[in-house]
Amino acid sequence: MLFVLIGLWTIGLLLIVTDPKRITTRWISSIAFTGGCGGLSAVIADDLFPLFYAKGWLTSNVAPLLTQAEIFSSLTCYYGLPYTFVMFSIVYFPDYPYWSWQRRRWLPYVLLLPPVLSFAFDAPPDAPIPYSYVLFWAVPYILGGIYLLIAGTWKERNSFLRRSRLLTTAAAAPTLFFALFTLYVLPALFGEYEWWRYNPGIIAFTIAVIVGSSFRYGFMGLQISIQNQKLDYTLRAITSGTSILNHAIKNDVGKIRLFGDKIKSDAESEATDPENLVRDVEVILAASQHIYDMIYRIQGQTQEVELVMEEFEPSRILRQCLDMLAPETQGVLVQEQYLYQGTMTGDRAQLTEVWTNVLTNAMEAMPGGGQLTVRLSETKRKLVVEIKDSGTGMEKHQLKRVFDPFYTTKSGKKLNFGLGLSYCYTIVMKHKGTMNIHSKPGQGTSVFMQFPRRGAAEGRKGASENGQ
Repeated sequence: MLFVLIGLWTIGLLLIVTDPKRITTRWISSIAFTGGCGGLSAVIADDLFPLFYAKGWLTSNVAPLLTQAEIFSSLTCYYGLPYTFVMFSIVYFPDYPYWSWQRRRWLPYVLLLPPVLSFAFDAPPDAPIPYSYVLFWAVPYILGGIYLLIAGTWKERNSFLRRSRLLTTAAAAPTLFFALFTLYVLPALFGEYEWWRYNPGIIAFTIAVIVGSSFRYGFMGLQISIQNQKLDYTLRAITSGTSILNHAIKNDVGKIRLFGDKIKSDAESEATDPENLVRDVEVILAASQHIYDMIYRIQGQTQEVELVMEEFEPSRILRQCLDMLAPETQGVLVQEQYLYQGTMTGDRAQLTEVWTNVLTNAMEAMPGGGQLTVRLSETKRKLVVEIKDSGTGMEKHQLKRVFDPFYTTKSGKKLNFGLGLSYCYTIVMKHKGTMNIHSKPGQGTSVFMQFPRRGAAEGRKGASENGQ
């Protein structure tokens, strides 16, 4: 058990030293320290007591201290391990950053109450803890934590982050599931108290996963490899204001140039229509205003994107996005279906950029023409924006990486940085929404973005279908 103590505490210490400010790191380090306390308890009972007795050091003053240290270490493991594990699983879940501050503030104290109450129960003479009560909360804590780890891995769309979550789940879930039986279920239901001695085997597997993945990929911020970790680099780049601002400006400058060329061409051919001219100028003004809005949003080169929430009509913004891209829709049949005519609360400038990016991708997937469908609808709890094209579609391996920073299928585009869908995914998630893509080669692509209805104001419901 000395191996368990040294191994777990060393990993816990390395993790907390590597990134002490990150809440997930603090909680997974707590798992390592509480689990190591079980090893410390066994070391005291199996090694220190015999050693002190053989050396003649086990005096009447020392024996009670060792006994208390053993009991304290044992209870820290029994009561602390399920609690720290379920807390880590909660804060590590993808949706946790979007919880309300009040919910995040009180949850640790609410979940701490059952472990604390365990001290009020007396353990049977032949048992270290009151299993009849501890089993009541420890089992759902551990099983719930395992479920959250697996669900979080399944939900993650970014392949780099998914790999990190998969490694974390592989390191934590089997060990905690095994400990659930050896520490709680078998002693409580079958009176088998010595199965915990098999824990070092599964813990060795956990340590091997952590050490091996740290050398190659990094584990929870712990990077032993000398090479820079690509995930860390790309995540910092995608959240930097400079990268996102460059991407936004590139799109809007392209629109300004496109409509400027159109106005120039119409003027040279003396075929200028005043209404079309006004409409083209409005698009240029809207693009320039969007650049200003994006610059205003980005406060510094390394700050993350901050949302500026306001109420607006999503159907109106979607129409504006299509108007700005009108010259690129030649040969494309555009169908607009706005089944929701109310308002929503969000960052208008950021969502305009998101929808423009997705629409641009859709039209670039149909170089020879096709059909583009823009649909805005509502469910009981969600507002749904669907953008569907009849283009080339994507292979399965491409679909898995579409949300990865700097990944692009448009290698021939000199100004394409591969930031579009990563940026879109980030913004939609910041709105507490979801973004999913369905695509098959030759069958087109559908992008679904869902936003919570609590950010929507009730408005007139109707339907309008337009084709161009």
